[in-house]
Amino acid sequence: MGDKKVELWDSLPGVKYNASRYQLAERIMKVLDYIYNDEIVKYFEKGWQFAKFNIVRTDKARRQLNACDCGIFVMNWLEDIECTSHGSNKFQHASEWVRIALSLLKNPKNKRLKEVRESARRVVDEELDKLAEHGPSIPHHPIARKPMTRSQAK
Repeated sequence: MGDKKVELWDSLPGVKYNASRYQLAERIMKVLDYIYNDEIVKYFEKGWQFAKFNIVRTDKARRQLNACDCGIFVMNWLEDIECTSHGSNKFQHASEWVRIALSLLKNPKNKRLKEVRESARRVVDEELDKLAEHGPSIPHHPIARKPMTRSQAK
């Protein structure tokens, strides 16, 4: 705030998107001016605006390895409050999807947890019914159990 500067921390930088990202940042700053107009008038000198902040790109952001995990990547990165690993690529997209989805699901503020659990039970029941109906004709079904060996059956 004191420097009147906005830093763009981009996990997937590319020249192709630079202009649009700067334009989006400018639009966000104008929206902040509108939303916080009363506070700006009350606490800052006349003419003060977010829209007058200097927008700069920084290389401090961690880089993601693919173009399809932006949301999960950023959520994971923001959880790292100390930003000590911003130069690493410890992000593993599949396991992070599951970890973040479960943390959101099990969050005490999730008012729909019971509904989600009931829905998941219905899906599992339907899949088990399909499996029972078709038997071994679905060998690679995600819920299919591996057949027991003779030694396991004993």
